[in-house]
Amino acid sequence: MQPQRRHYFAHIPTIALLILLGLAPWLAVILFIVRAIDRDSEKKELQAARDRQDYTADFRPYHTRQTAPYDYSAGYAAHDLPTAEQQKAKLRHQRFTRLCTIAGAILLFTGVVGLGDWMDSGDWNYIFTSLSMIVGGGGALVFSLMLKRVSKLERQLDKVVGDRDNIPLEELFAAAGIPPEKGRRVLENAIDHGYFGADAYIDNRTDFLVVRGAAPIPARPAEPEPEPDPTGETQYEKLLRQLRQAGSALSDPVMQEKAARLEQISARIFALAEKDASKQEQLRKFINYYLPTSLKLLNTYAQLDSQGVDGENITKTKQSIERSLDLLVTAFENQLDKLFQSDALDVSADIAALEGMLNLDGLSGDSDFSVQP
Repeated sequence: MQPQRRHYFAHIPTIALLILLGLAPWLAVILFIVRAIDRDSEKKELQAARDRQDYTADFRPYHTRQTAPYDYSAGYAAHDLPTAEQQKAKLRHQRFTRLCTIAGAILLFTGVVGLGDWMDSGDWNYIFTSLSMIVGGGGALVFSLMLKRVSKLERQLDKVVGDRDNIPLEELFAAAGIPPEKGRRVLENAIDHGYFGADAYIDNRTDFLVVRGAAPIPARPAEPEPEPDPTGETQYEKLLRQLRQAGSALSDPVMQEKAARLEQISARIFALAEKDASKQEQLRKFINYYLPTSLKLLNTYAQLDSQGVDGENITKTKQSIERSLDLLVTAFENQLDKLFQSDALDVSADIAALEGMLNLDGLSGDSDFSVQP
Protein backbone atom coordinates (compact mmCIF):
# COMPACT_ATOMS: atom_id res chain seq x y z
CA MET A 1 0.00 0.00 0.00
CA GLN A 2 1.38 3.38 -0.97
CA PRO A 3 2.11 5.95 1.80
CA GLN A 4 -0.24 8.93 1.90
CA ARG A 5 1.52 12.16 0.85
CA ARG A 6 0.98 15.06 3.23
CA HIS A 7 3.30 17.65 1.65
CA TYR A 8 0.58 19.94 0.38
CA PHE A 9 2.76 23.00 -0.05
CA ALA A 10 5.21 21.03 -2.24
CA HIS A 11 2.49 20.58 -4.87
CA ILE A 12 1.15 24.12 -5.12
CA PRO A 13 0.81 24.80 -8.88
CA THR A 14 3.12 27.49 -10.20
CA ILE A 15 0.28 29.10 -12.13
CA ALA A 16 -1.60 29.60 -8.84
CA LEU A 17 1.41 31.31 -7.29
CA LEU A 18 1.79 33.57 -10.31
CA ILE A 19 -1.86 34.61 -10.06
CA LEU A 20 -1.42 35.25 -6.35
CA LEU A 21 1.71 37.27 -7.12
CA GLY A 22 -0.43 39.89 -8.83
CA LEU A 23 -3.04 39.92 -6.05
CA ALA A 24 -0.89 39.63 -2.92
CA PRO A 25 2.83 39.76 -3.76
CA TRP A 26 4.05 39.31 -0.18
CA LEU A 27 1.92 36.15 0.28
CA ALA A 28 3.10 34.69 -3.04
CA VAL A 29 6.76 35.15 -2.07
CA ILE A 30 6.17 33.38 1.24
CA LEU A 31 4.45 30.47 -0.50
CA PHE A 32 7.29 30.18 -3.04
CA ILE A 33 9.77 29.79 -0.14
CA VAL A 34 7.54 27.33 1.78
CA ARG A 35 7.00 25.25 -1.37
CA ALA A 36 10.75 24.94 -1.96
CA ILE A 37 11.34 23.81 1.64
CA ASP A 38 8.43 21.34 1.51
CA ARG A 39 9.61 19.86 -1.80
CA ASP A 40 13.06 19.22 -0.37
CA SER A 41 11.54 17.51 2.67
CA GLU A 42 9.32 15.35 0.47
CA LYS A 43 12.25 14.19 -1.65
CA LYS A 44 14.14 13.11 1.45
CA GLU A 45 11.18 11.15 2.79
CA LEU A 46 10.60 9.42 -0.55
CA GLN A 47 14.25 8.43 -0.76
CA ALA A 48 14.11 7.01 2.76
CA ALA A 49 10.98 5.04 1.85
CA ARG A 50 12.71 3.57 -1.23
CA ASP A 51 15.68 2.56 0.89
CA ARG A 52 13.39 0.75 3.34
CA GLN A 53 11.58 -0.97 0.48
CA ASP A 54 14.85 -2.22 -1.05
CA TYR A 55 15.98 -3.45 2.36
CA THR A 56 12.73 -5.39 2.81
CA ALA A 57 13.00 -6.94 -0.64
CA ASP A 58 16.62 -8.04 -0.10
CA PHE A 59 16.04 -9.62 3.30
CA ARG A 60 12.86 -11.59 2.70
CA PRO A 61 12.93 -15.26 3.83
CA TYR A 62 14.82 -17.56 1.50
CA HIS A 63 11.85 -19.77 0.59
CA THR A 64 9.79 -16.68 -0.27
CA ARG A 65 12.40 -15.31 -2.64
CA GLN A 66 13.13 -18.62 -4.35
CA THR A 67 9.85 -20.49 -4.62
CA ALA A 68 7.08 -17.88 -4.61
CA PRO A 69 4.86 -18.35 -7.68
CA TYR A 70 4.44 -14.61 -8.18
CA ASP A 71 6.74 -11.67 -8.65
CA TYR A 72 6.87 -10.06 -5.22
CA SER A 73 7.49 -6.40 -4.52
CA ALA A 74 7.59 -5.19 -0.93
CA GLY A 75 5.78 -8.31 0.26
CA TYR A 76 2.84 -8.18 -2.19
CA ALA A 77 2.05 -10.64 -4.98
CA ALA A 78 2.03 -9.22 -8.50
CA HIS A 79 -1.74 -9.63 -8.89
CA ASP A 80 -2.27 -7.78 -5.59
CA LEU A 81 -0.45 -4.69 -6.86
CA PRO A 82 -2.37 -1.94 -8.68
CA THR A 83 -1.88 -1.51 -12.39
CA ALA A 84 -0.21 1.56 -13.86
CA GLU A 85 -3.61 2.92 -14.91
CA GLN A 86 -4.99 2.45 -11.40
CA GLN A 87 -1.96 4.21 -9.91
CA LYS A 88 -2.45 7.12 -12.29
CA ALA A 89 -6.13 7.35 -11.39
CA LYS A 90 -5.30 7.42 -7.70
CA LEU A 91 -2.61 10.04 -8.26
CA ARG A 92 -5.02 12.20 -10.29
CA HIS A 93 -7.54 11.97 -7.46
CA GLN A 94 -4.93 13.06 -4.91
CA ARG A 95 -3.67 15.92 -7.06
CA PHE A 96 -7.16 17.17 -7.75
CA THR A 97 -7.94 17.09 -4.04
CA ARG A 98 -4.82 19.08 -3.25
CA LEU A 99 -5.54 21.53 -6.05
CA CYS A 100 -9.06 22.17 -4.73
CA THR A 101 -7.67 22.64 -1.21
CA ILE A 102 -4.92 25.06 -2.27
CA ALA A 103 -7.04 26.99 -4.76
CA GLY A 104 -9.90 27.23 -2.28
CA ALA A 105 -7.60 28.48 0.47
CA ILE A 106 -6.01 31.06 -1.84
CA LEU A 107 -9.33 32.33 -3.17
CA LEU A 108 -10.86 32.47 0.30
CA PHE A 109 -7.86 34.31 1.75
CA THR A 110 -7.69 36.71 -1.18
CA GLY A 111 -11.42 37.41 -0.93
CA VAL A 112 -11.15 38.21 2.77
CA VAL A 113 -8.17 40.54 2.11
CA GLY A 114 -10.18 42.17 -0.68
CA LEU A 115 -12.99 42.94 1.73
CA GLY A 116 -10.48 44.75 3.94
CA ASP A 117 -9.27 46.80 0.96
CA TRP A 118 -12.86 47.67 0.10
CA MET A 119 -13.48 48.91 3.63
CA ASP A 120 -10.37 51.12 3.37
CA SER A 121 -10.98 52.49 -0.12
CA GLY A 122 -14.76 52.41 -0.34
CA ASP A 123 -14.61 51.15 -3.96
CA TRP A 124 -17.64 48.94 -4.63
CA ASN A 125 -15.80 46.97 -7.33
CA TYR A 126 -13.78 45.29 -4.60
CA ILE A 127 -16.81 43.88 -2.83
CA PHE A 128 -18.17 41.94 -5.81
CA THR A 129 -14.74 40.54 -6.65
CA SER A 130 -14.08 39.66 -3.01
CA LEU A 131 -17.46 37.97 -2.51
CA SER A 132 -16.96 35.91 -5.68
CA MET A 133 -13.57 34.76 -4.42
CA ILE A 134 -14.98 33.92 -0.98
CA VAL A 135 -17.85 31.88 -2.43
CA GLY A 136 -15.58 30.12 -4.96
CA GLY A 137 -12.88 29.44 -2.38
CA GLY A 138 -15.38 28.13 0.16
CA GLY A 139 -16.94 25.84 -2.44
CA ALA A 140 -13.54 24.49 -3.48
CA LEU A 141 -12.64 23.79 0.15
CA VAL A 142 -15.93 21.99 0.78
CA PHE A 143 -15.43 19.91 -2.36
CA SER A 144 -11.87 19.05 -1.30
CA LEU A 145 -13.19 17.90 2.07
CA MET A 146 -15.67 15.62 0.30
CA LEU A 147 -12.88 14.13 -1.82
CA LYS A 148 -10.77 13.57 1.30
CA ARG A 149 -13.74 11.87 2.94
CA VAL A 150 -14.06 9.51 -0.02
CA SER A 151 -10.33 8.70 0.14
CA LYS A 152 -10.66 7.98 3.84
CA LEU A 153 -13.58 5.62 3.22
CA GLU A 154 -11.59 3.85 0.48
CA ARG A 155 -8.72 3.23 2.90
CA GLN A 156 -11.22 2.05 5.50
CA LEU A 157 -12.69 -0.50 3.09
CA ASP A 158 -9.18 -1.67 2.24
CA LYS A 159 -8.45 -2.29 5.93
CA VAL A 160 -11.68 -4.27 6.38
CA VAL A 161 -10.90 -6.52 3.40
CA GLY A 162 -7.33 -7.17 4.56
CA ASP A 163 -5.93 -10.40 3.08
CA ARG A 164 -9.28 -12.00 2.24
CA ASP A 165 -9.81 -13.35 -1.27
CA ASN A 166 -13.47 -12.27 -1.29
CA ILE A 167 -16.02 -10.75 1.06
CA PRO A 168 -19.80 -10.17 0.90
CA LEU A 169 -20.67 -6.54 0.22
CA GLU A 170 -23.19 -6.52 3.05
CA GLU A 171 -20.52 -7.62 5.54
CA LEU A 172 -17.97 -5.18 4.10
CA PHE A 173 -20.25 -2.14 4.32
CA ALA A 174 -21.51 -3.09 7.78
CA ALA A 175 -17.95 -3.41 9.11
CA ALA A 176 -16.96 -0.07 7.57
CA GLY A 177 -20.15 1.65 8.76
CA ILE A 178 -21.13 2.81 5.26
CA PRO A 179 -24.69 2.69 3.83
CA PRO A 180 -24.92 0.13 0.98
CA GLU A 181 -25.98 2.74 -1.61
CA LYS A 182 -23.02 4.98 -0.87
CA GLY A 183 -20.71 2.05 -0.14
CA ARG A 184 -20.98 0.61 -3.63
CA ARG A 185 -19.93 3.93 -5.21
CA VAL A 186 -16.99 4.28 -2.82
CA LEU A 187 -16.00 0.65 -3.44
CA GLU A 188 -16.01 1.16 -7.22
CA ASN A 189 -13.73 4.18 -6.77
CA ALA A 190 -11.44 2.16 -4.50
CA ILE A 191 -11.20 -0.57 -7.16
CA ASP A 192 -10.40 2.03 -9.82
CA HIS A 193 -7.68 3.43 -7.56
CA GLY A 194 -6.07 0.00 -7.13
CA TYR A 195 -6.64 -0.49 -3.40
CA PHE A 196 -7.39 -4.21 -3.81
CA GLY A 197 -4.99 -5.02 -6.64
CA ALA A 198 -5.30 -5.48 -10.36
CA ASP A 199 -7.84 -8.34 -10.38
CA ALA A 200 -10.46 -7.03 -7.94
CA TYR A 201 -14.06 -6.68 -9.12
CA ILE A 202 -17.64 -6.71 -7.84
CA ASP A 203 -19.55 -9.91 -8.64
CA ASN A 204 -23.13 -8.71 -9.11
CA ARG A 205 -24.54 -12.25 -9.15
CA THR A 206 -23.48 -12.97 -5.57
CA ASP A 207 -22.91 -9.39 -4.26
CA PHE A 208 -19.31 -10.22 -3.37
CA LEU A 209 -16.13 -8.21 -3.69
CA VAL A 210 -13.67 -10.62 -5.35
CA VAL A 211 -10.06 -9.61 -4.71
CA ARG A 212 -8.41 -12.63 -6.29
CA GLY A 213 -9.48 -15.98 -7.65
CA ALA A 214 -12.97 -17.00 -8.69
CA ALA A 215 -16.19 -15.73 -7.21
CA PRO A 216 -17.77 -18.00 -4.57
CA ILE A 217 -20.52 -20.29 -5.78
CA PRO A 218 -23.76 -19.51 -3.91
CA ALA A 219 -25.35 -22.39 -2.06
CA ARG A 220 -28.38 -23.85 -3.77
CA PRO A 221 -31.60 -23.27 -1.86
CA ALA A 222 -32.86 -26.35 -0.10
CA GLU A 223 -35.74 -28.04 -1.86
CA PRO A 224 -38.92 -28.04 0.23
CA GLU A 225 -39.89 -31.43 1.52
CA PRO A 226 -43.14 -32.77 0.03
CA GLU A 227 -46.08 -32.37 2.34
CA PRO A 228 -47.61 -35.63 3.57
CA ASP A 229 -50.81 -36.72 1.88
CA PRO A 230 -53.77 -36.15 4.22
CA THR A 231 -55.37 -39.41 2.99
CA GLY A 232 -52.33 -41.43 4.11
CA GLU A 233 -51.60 -42.64 0.56
CA THR A 234 -48.05 -43.00 -0.64
CA GLN A 235 -47.03 -41.44 -3.94
CA TYR A 236 -47.11 -44.86 -5.61
CA GLU A 237 -50.57 -45.68 -4.26
CA LYS A 238 -51.90 -42.33 -5.42
CA LEU A 239 -50.59 -42.82 -8.97
CA LEU A 240 -52.02 -46.34 -9.18
CA ARG A 241 -55.41 -45.09 -7.94
CA GLN A 242 -55.42 -42.35 -10.60
CA LEU A 243 -54.58 -44.89 -13.32
CA ARG A 244 -57.39 -47.15 -12.12
CA GLN A 245 -59.90 -44.28 -12.12
CA ALA A 246 -58.82 -43.14 -15.58
CA GLY A 247 -59.21 -46.67 -16.95
CA SER A 248 -62.63 -47.17 -15.38
CA ALA A 249 -63.86 -43.97 -17.07
CA LEU A 250 -63.19 -45.44 -20.53
CA SER A 251 -66.00 -47.14 -22.48
CA ASP A 252 -63.84 -48.73 -25.18
CA PRO A 253 -62.80 -52.28 -24.10
CA VAL A 254 -59.52 -52.05 -26.02
CA MET A 255 -58.58 -48.83 -24.31
CA GLN A 256 -59.62 -50.29 -20.95
CA GLU A 257 -57.26 -53.19 -21.55
CA LYS A 258 -54.39 -50.80 -22.35
CA ALA A 259 -55.07 -48.76 -19.22
CA ALA A 260 -55.19 -51.95 -17.13
CA ARG A 261 -51.87 -53.02 -18.63
CA LEU A 262 -50.29 -49.67 -17.72
CA GLU A 263 -51.61 -50.04 -14.16
CA GLN A 264 -50.35 -53.62 -13.89
CA ILE A 265 -46.82 -52.76 -15.07
CA SER A 266 -46.70 -49.63 -12.88
CA ALA A 267 -47.64 -51.71 -9.83
CA ARG A 268 -44.74 -54.08 -10.50
CA ILE A 269 -42.35 -51.15 -11.00
CA PHE A 270 -43.43 -49.52 -7.73
CA ALA A 271 -43.11 -52.80 -5.86
CA LEU A 272 -39.49 -53.10 -6.98
CA ALA A 273 -38.79 -49.49 -6.04
CA GLU A 274 -40.19 -50.00 -2.54
CA LYS A 275 -37.98 -53.06 -1.99
CA ASP A 276 -34.81 -51.45 -3.37
CA ALA A 277 -34.34 -47.71 -2.70
CA SER A 278 -31.44 -47.56 -5.18
CA LYS A 279 -33.92 -48.06 -8.03
CA GLN A 280 -35.95 -44.95 -7.14
CA GLU A 281 -33.44 -42.63 -8.83
CA GLN A 282 -34.01 -44.48 -12.13
CA LEU A 283 -37.74 -43.81 -11.86
CA ARG A 284 -37.53 -40.02 -11.52
CA LYS A 285 -38.39 -39.28 -15.18
CA PHE A 286 -40.88 -42.17 -15.29
CA ILE A 287 -42.85 -40.75 -12.34
CA ASN A 288 -42.49 -37.05 -13.19
CA TYR A 289 -43.22 -37.24 -16.93
CA TYR A 290 -44.34 -40.55 -18.43
CA LEU A 291 -46.99 -41.41 -15.84
CA PRO A 292 -48.56 -37.91 -15.72
CA THR A 293 -48.60 -37.85 -19.53
CA SER A 294 -50.32 -41.24 -19.60
CA LEU A 295 -52.95 -40.04 -17.14
CA LYS A 296 -53.54 -36.91 -19.18
CA LEU A 297 -54.03 -38.92 -22.38
CA LEU A 298 -56.43 -41.36 -20.70
CA ASN A 299 -58.51 -38.56 -19.18
CA THR A 300 -58.58 -36.69 -22.51
CA TYR A 301 -59.73 -39.84 -24.33
CA ALA A 302 -62.53 -40.40 -21.77
CA GLN A 303 -63.65 -36.78 -22.13
CA LEU A 304 -63.74 -37.00 -25.94
CA ASP A 305 -65.51 -40.36 -25.82
CA SER A 306 -68.22 -38.95 -23.57
CA GLN A 307 -69.18 -36.27 -26.12
CA GLY A 308 -71.20 -38.77 -28.18
CA VAL A 309 -70.03 -37.14 -31.42
CA ASP A 310 -67.61 -38.69 -33.92
CA GLY A 311 -66.44 -35.51 -35.61
CA GLU A 312 -63.26 -35.34 -37.65
CA ASN A 313 -61.17 -33.60 -34.97
CA ILE A 314 -62.41 -35.86 -32.16
CA THR A 315 -61.77 -39.01 -34.21
CA LYS A 316 -58.24 -37.94 -35.19
CA THR A 317 -57.40 -37.04 -31.60
CA LYS A 318 -58.71 -40.36 -30.28
CA GLN A 319 -56.70 -42.27 -32.88
CA SER A 320 -53.54 -40.34 -31.94
CA ILE A 321 -54.11 -41.17 -28.26
CA GLU A 322 -54.61 -44.87 -29.09
CA ARG A 323 -51.26 -44.97 -30.94
CA SER A 324 -49.55 -43.12 -28.14
CA LEU A 325 -50.86 -45.55 -25.53
CA ASP A 326 -49.42 -48.44 -27.53
CA LEU A 327 -46.04 -46.73 -27.36
CA LEU A 328 -46.47 -46.06 -23.63
CA VAL A 329 -47.28 -49.71 -22.89
CA THR A 330 -44.04 -50.70 -24.64
CA ALA A 331 -42.15 -47.94 -22.77
CA PHE A 332 -43.52 -49.12 -19.41
CA GLU A 333 -42.47 -52.70 -20.17
CA ASN A 334 -38.98 -51.52 -21.13
CA GLN A 335 -38.78 -49.49 -17.92
CA LEU A 336 -39.61 -52.59 -15.89
CA ASP A 337 -36.99 -54.56 -17.80
CA LYS A 338 -34.34 -51.85 -17.17
CA LEU A 339 -34.88 -52.15 -13.44
CA PHE A 340 -33.60 -55.72 -13.65
CA GLN A 341 -30.50 -54.71 -15.64
CA SER A 342 -28.22 -54.39 -12.62
CA ASP A 343 -29.61 -57.62 -11.16
CA ALA A 344 -28.93 -59.41 -14.43
CA LEU A 345 -25.35 -58.16 -14.45
CA ASP A 346 -24.86 -59.34 -10.87
CA VAL A 347 -26.30 -62.76 -11.70
CA SER A 348 -24.08 -63.06 -14.78
CA ALA A 349 -21.03 -62.21 -12.72
CA ASP A 350 -21.99 -64.76 -10.06
CA ILE A 351 -22.54 -67.45 -12.69
CA ALA A 352 -19.21 -66.72 -14.35
CA ALA A 353 -17.44 -66.88 -10.98
CA LEU A 354 -19.25 -70.11 -10.11
CA GLU A 355 -18.30 -71.78 -13.38
CA GLY A 356 -14.70 -70.68 -12.93
CA MET A 357 -14.51 -72.17 -9.44
CA LEU A 358 -16.13 -75.44 -10.58
CA ASN A 359 -13.61 -75.75 -13.40
CA LEU A 360 -10.69 -75.05 -11.07
CA ASP A 361 -11.89 -77.65 -8.56
CA GLY A 362 -12.69 -80.21 -11.26
CA LEU A 363 -16.36 -80.33 -10.29
CA SER A 364 -17.89 -79.17 -13.53
CA GLY A 365 -18.18 -82.71 -14.96
CA ASP A 366 -15.91 -81.94 -17.94
CA SER A 367 -12.67 -84.01 -17.78
CA ASP A 368 -10.04 -85.13 -20.24
CA PHE A 369 -9.72 -88.46 -18.44
CA SER A 370 -12.32 -91.22 -18.41
CA VAL A 371 -12.39 -94.49 -16.45
CA GLN A 372 -12.72 -97.56 -18.66
CA PRO A 373 -14.95 -100.33 -17.26
